[in-house]
Amino acid sequence: MSASPEQVERSFHKLPKIFARLTGRNGAVIEYEALVVPTSEFCVLPTVDAYGLGYPEVAVSDARIPTPNSRMFATYTGYGRGTPIRMARVDIGGISLKDVEFLAFDLQQTLGVDVLLGLSLLRNLSVHLDFAGGTIRLEREGDSP
Repeated sequence: MSASPEQVERSFHKLPKIFARLTGRNGAVIEYEALVVPTSEFCVLPTVDAYGLGYPEVAVSDARIPTPNSRMFATYTGYGRGTPIRMARVDIGGISLKDVEFLAFDLQQTLGVDVLLGLSLLRNLSVHLDFAGGTIRLEREGDSP
């Protein structure tokens, strides 16, 4: 599949996953196969990874005594709390976005993914999901296909 520098297209089997590279405030980089979830308000990554990417404020988060800046959200298993952080940079193919809001929250391992890409990132892109054809295409708003 061909794509311009501002467009990424990928085939998927069951779930719309795409390769993403996160660069933290300390310059560390972690790469993921991330699940694209247009119904999630925020992007989500594991707390331990957020800490490793230079966000020590996530380490003080506690389920019993939440930090003042934590956000409560609803999941299919009930309510959860995550610490909001601003990822220095997110790269998906030739698309690079800076200062993307994430929640540091540990997803259940049964999901089979560690990172969700939600609206805090996707609102800056056009998202084309074709479940019948098994393709996902992300492109910058205003770019032509």
